[in-house]
Amino acid sequence: MNPVDIVLILCFIPAVISGLRKGFITQIAGIIIIIAGIWLSFEFSETVSAWISGWWEAANPEVLKIVSFAVIFIVVALLLTLVTRLIEKLLNAILLGWLNKLLGFLFAILKYSIILGILAYFFNIINGSGKIVPVHLLDNSVIYGLLCKLNELIFPYLQGFINSF
Repeated sequence: MNPVDIVLILCFIPAVISGLRKGFITQIAGIIIIIAGIWLSFEFSETVSAWISGWWEAANPEVLKIVSFAVIFIVVALLLTLVTRLIEKLLNAILLGWLNKLLGFLFAILKYSIILGILAYFFNIINGSGKIVPVHLLDNSVIYGLLCKLNELIFPYLQGFINSF
């Protein structure tokens, strides 16, 4: 274990804490809230904007779109948060709260691994031939090597996603 591994382990501490504290259901719900909230807000902001304009006739149409986007996003977030809490209460009632926490821990580690793997990809570009961190430290790092291997699996899909825009 070298200094690079120690720094990377320190980066995983928030993952461990949030995974155990929030649990799997809450972490998945957070991702779903963002995706569904943005998608539904874009999808229905014009409709809600027209509906709001009936009450607020003097408002600028652009302001109405922004307000309707925010209203939709907040409503989606509140509804999905309520559903998430109900699911968690059900899991706790049937004594599966421990499984929720364990899966939350594993999911958080995976999520942070993907994020750190992507950061490692960009760090490799910036670092070049050891300008910031000597290459021998990176080569001898167990965790950095694993993140780079994970990145090799994920990055082709990420690159395809980026190129689609």
